[in-house]
Amino acid sequence: MSRTWTREELLRAAVEQSARDCGCLPEDFFKEENTVLSPLNRDGAKKYLKEPPFCHLVCYGNGVVAAVDPRFADFMRGYLVQLDEPFRAFDAPQLNDLAREAARYRHSIGFMAEYFLPDLQLPPPPMPQGLQIQLLYGGEIESLYADRRFPMALSYTTTAEKKDVIAAVGYLDGQLVGVAGASDDSEQLWQVGIDVLPAFRRRGVAAALVWELTRQIPAMGKVPFYGAAWSNLASKRTAIQASYRQTWVEISVKGNAFTE
Repeated sequence: MSRTWTREELLRAAVEQSARDCGCLPEDFFKEENTVLSPLNRDGAKKYLKEPPFCHLVCYGNGVVAAVDPRFADFMRGYLVQLDEPFRAFDAPQLNDLAREAARYRHSIGFMAEYFLPDLQLPPPPMPQGLQIQLLYGGEIESLYADRRFPMALSYTTTAEKKDVIAAVGYLDGQLVGVAGASDDSEQLWQVGIDVLPAFRRRGVAAALVWELTRQIPAMGKVPFYGAAWSNLASKRTAIQASYRQTWVEISVKGNAFTE
């Protein structure tokens, strides 16, 4: 199904998915106050969110939504109420307090990321001279699985529930130099990942591949999104060069090596 997405529609789709992930209402992300809940129903959550959350924080720039284990709810309410700004929930030294309390339950902060949505009205990044891009769909992507150099772009599996659905493969002088891949993380949102071989980085290859992949996904009726770790500046630069914009942040507390 081909369609044109506005920035507002992309944002709404992302917020609705976050609401399914957290078991809350989409409107909760636009409140100025924080929301703490222990979700009983996460129908439609991303495919890898199988277990009830122990502590999962999401913020789109307004109040924080915290989906937590009931045992952790009182602490989380106190943790959030002391903050002068919601974004401080993701900041040090508050995270030290979160980590100490999580350790009491044999958990730790296991996941921190920043997420981006594209601005489809922006012009494309410069195309590196000589770069050839091939698009692969569905089962065609399996032809890349023998080459294990692109783990950020490809899942390398045909059995997981989340699968590679489209890939943009880059060649320079006939040599495979990079792959941008999208996985069907949920029914509506597809996540974009990128890997470029070290010798061919800093040439604009990553941004060109991400852009080409990204513009295909809305035409298929889906919403592309891009995630990067806080500290991965190169990845975030690629996202911005490929016309993505920072949209939301997440932190998850999970069981760790302390668990017996």
